Amino acid sequence: MDDIDRTILSMLQENADIPGKVIADAVNLSTSAVERRIGKLKQDGIIEKIVAVVSPKAIDRTLSVLVELEIQNEHRHALEQFQRWLDHAPEVQSCWYVTGDMDYVLLVAVRNLEEYNAFIERLMGEQQALVRKYKSLIALKTVKHGLGLSVLE
Repeated sequence: MDDIDRTILSMLQENADIPGKVIADAVNLSTSAVERRIGKLKQDGIIEKIVAVVSPKAIDRTLSVLVELEIQNEHRHALEQFQRWLDHAPEVQSCWYVTGDMDYVLLVAVRNLEEYNAFIERLMGEQQALVRKYKSLIALKTVKHGLGLSVLE
């Protein structure tokens, strides 16, 4: 990956809808050369996917809760099954398997506390054999939110 690829990645992370011609002008290449580079970045797995970032307010999912989970046992089969359950839970926006006192940290996006409580009841009911305890951290204000990564060397 060279400096041109890094510039292309930076521009796409800022706005994935940016026209190829605008990128081409910025990096002094033809539009077709930029499109080939973007195709290669996708093929190489550097660009994993192009997505639309939806406003939580627009779909009434304004309550963000970080949930720390402690697991009873960390047997591979049980963890894989639990991770599949989390993957299918529509409230779970992100999930990390972490080190430290807790085993998982979830980012849960819901409408209100009632919806969050319903999620927790479902989690603890369906995964009671695996989840030892949980701790909820309700986000009061989003200070920074983004998926962009620094691509500078």
